[in-house]
Amino acid sequence: MSAASPSPALPLQGYRVLEVAHLIAGPVCGMYLGDMGAEVIKVEEPGKGDASRSVYHVTANGEGPLYLTMNRNKRGIALDLSSREGRQVFYRLVERADVVIEAYRGGVAERLEIDYARLARVNPRLIYCSLSAFGPEGPWREKPGLDALVQAMSGLMAITGEPDGGPALCGAPVVDTIGSLLAAQGILTALLHREKTGEGQKVDVSLLDGALLAHAARLSVFHLTGEDLPRRGNAHPELVPYQAFRAQDGWVFVAVRTDKLWRSFCGAIGQPGLAADPRFATKADRLAQRTELVPILEAVVRGKTVREWMEILEAADVLCAPVNNYSDMVKDPQVLATGMIVEQEHPKAGRFKTIGIPVKLAKSPGRIRTPAPALGEHTEQVLREAGYGDAEIRSLRERGVI
Repeated sequence: MSAASPSPALPLQGYRVLEVAHLIAGPVCGMYLGDMGAEVIKVEEPGKGDASRSVYHVTANGEGPLYLTMNRNKRGIALDLSSREGRQVFYRLVERADVVIEAYRGGVAERLEIDYARLARVNPRLIYCSLSAFGPEGPWREKPGLDALVQAMSGLMAITGEPDGGPALCGAPVVDTIGSLLAAQGILTALLHREKTGEGQKVDVSLLDGALLAHAARLSVFHLTGEDLPRRGNAHPELVPYQAFRAQDGWVFVAVRTDKLWRSFCGAIGQPGLAADPRFATKADRLAQRTELVPILEAVVRGKTVREWMEILEAADVLCAPVNNYSDMVKDPQVLATGMIVEQEHPKAGRFKTIGIPVKLAKSPGRIRTPAPALGEHTEQVLREAGYGDAEIRSLRERGVI
């Protein structure tokens, strides 16, 4: 039997990243870089650690599921950055680092003396990514930030929700996630620049900038009209029908974008008379008569199950999808085909399901290689690699620096 082929080299292998971040945005950025082969060293506060370790009431044998998911493929050290000695240790690690991910609120990195201006003197080739809620300028630069606060400030919350209800928070932390991916993109772009020029630089990414990017399509309309967009629930501002409808056993989303598809849709649902009705003949007509048309369609869709409607509408080439809850989504054949629901082993949590790798590279795909580290698990190992001897490490530990 021939030996198994070795795994291909990972694309970011050989790059070292220091991650000073907690909860979601910064750690997801570090996770992605680690998935792609970077050596990511997570820096946590001794005795406390990342808040994601305990943010949810459910655990896997005492380990927080958020921490387990966001911190795979990393080594972990516990280091007191508020102490002079802790900063000296960090500076020595920076000498051998390619990237620092810092996700403090504005002004904290400067007070801790780990800001870009200071670290660039230690390592001029350093890529320093500052990931904040509101950005480095403006009156809110030092304000503590959360995904939900950015959803509120950016206008995202105001345009989300039912027309007769109040603003609604998106059910998933999408702003954190957009910020993390923009940070990873910025870091990789800066590394490409460094490959060409040898220059390090600072990368600034804010959750607010990411939320505004997510608004691009709708905000472009506002810039032309000056009119605030109303909440539409799950409906579209310009297309009807383009929303979720309640079926017998759940909800199905239907998107009818053209007049031709409208005629196909009407035939599929057994209502050819609607296609011939002059009130609903064109896209403009259906938009103008939304309040008349939607109740008619709601009554029709309630007559069958989600599965039945999916079979009927797909056969007519009408764009549609089941509105999956989590228990349905994780069993959906298309979701399973993505490879994004995977299993991983952890020495304490055991075997658990987690999220896969969203970017698929054909020749050098990312891999899940190691579990999320225990608090300070690799402190001594990392310090020895940085040249610290056993006596120095023991002294740092005795004084609470590590």
